[in-house]
Amino acid sequence: MDDRDEAAGWAAPTPVTPDTWAPPASSSPTPAPAGPWPAPPVPPQAVPGPQTPYAAAPVAPVTAAPTAASWQPGFMPLRPLGFGDLLGLPFRAMRYNRGVVVGGPLLLTLAATVLMTAAMWLLFTDPSLALMDPTSQADAISGTTVAVFIVAVVAALLADVFSSAVVAPGVARGALGERIRLADAWRAVRPRIGSLLLLYLLATLTLVVGMGLALVPLLIGVANEDVSGIVLGAVFAAVVAIPVGGLVTLIGGIARPVIVLERRGAIDAIRRTTRLLKGRFWWSVLVVIVATVLIGLVSSVVNQVGGFGATAVAVVAPDNLVVLGIAFALVLALSLVISYVLTYSYLGSLFALLLIDLRIRHEGFDLTLAEAAEARRA
Repeated sequence: MDDRDEAAGWAAPTPVTPDTWAPPASSSPTPAPAGPWPAPPVPPQAVPGPQTPYAAAPVAPVTAAPTAASWQPGFMPLRPLGFGDLLGLPFRAMRYNRGVVVGGPLLLTLAATVLMTAAMWLLFTDPSLALMDPTSQADAISGTTVAVFIVAVVAALLADVFSSAVVAPGVARGALGERIRLADAWRAVRPRIGSLLLLYLLATLTLVVGMGLALVPLLIGVANEDVSGIVLGAVFAAVVAIPVGGLVTLIGGIARPVIVLERRGAIDAIRRTTRLLKGRFWWSVLVVIVATVLIGLVSSVVNQVGGFGATAVAVVAPDNLVVLGIAFALVLALSLVISYVLTYSYLGSLFALLLIDLRIRHEGFDLTLAEAAEARRA
């Protein structure tokens, strides 16, 4: 079975409305796998060929060739994407399907931020730390504080897992000129939660093992108080850790939309991603590096503005520790939310676009999408 056969799981018959991902019962004589991607319509009945030993198979149905408008039905052209396309199109995807591409990460990040803020406030006011009351005699952190802090950390991790995943259906449908609701995107993500969590666990374990092995020479040098060993260990750690982190980021980033859009398991999505990256690996690495630096600069500017705002609040706020703490935390949290939403939306869109580009280059997926767009226009 080649990649074209395996890619069938990504397709769904037309028409598919923004209100439902499932195909209509009468769309084709045989059921097709449901998914957030459309495929060219299948005629109700294929025309049979002449019944001879040399032409026993039915004649393939003839579909109308896509017109010029069908080669860019949405925010992106249906062709192999260049370097500049992949860096700029995520911003267009954020504008085109903003309710999903921006709204999804925003809701997830807000929920995680609210929980983290509550945890930090409980920690700040916990009697055992004596931050609010220096005369406090408590010697143990409250169980409620610990529980809320754990929930907040888990929520932050889940926001990272699901933000890029929920972006993928919005980008996929936007490529075909469709605007969908956040509920529709979540409906595509929800059955894949287990696979997404498994992928995140595998990526985390890979990073931990890779980083651990990379730090062994450095730790040995520190234990022996050997300066040359410490220097060589630090160089070795950088040489090993950076490629491992980049590899996990690239494969994991593309595997997430594969899980959601093609409805695959975590292991199968990783295999699928590695096959698609053949011949385009280093080019994809370069795209991800430049995009990460670009969105990192934007996020750092937002964080700097938030830091200046928090400092200004600290200067003009009244001499009330509680009011000062609340104002400072709100300004800082707002800047963090904006930077995280920008990062999740941009990189989530980028990885979905990389998947589309790789499928176009390896599987001629642009023709499939253009034919589906033409069928919708008919």
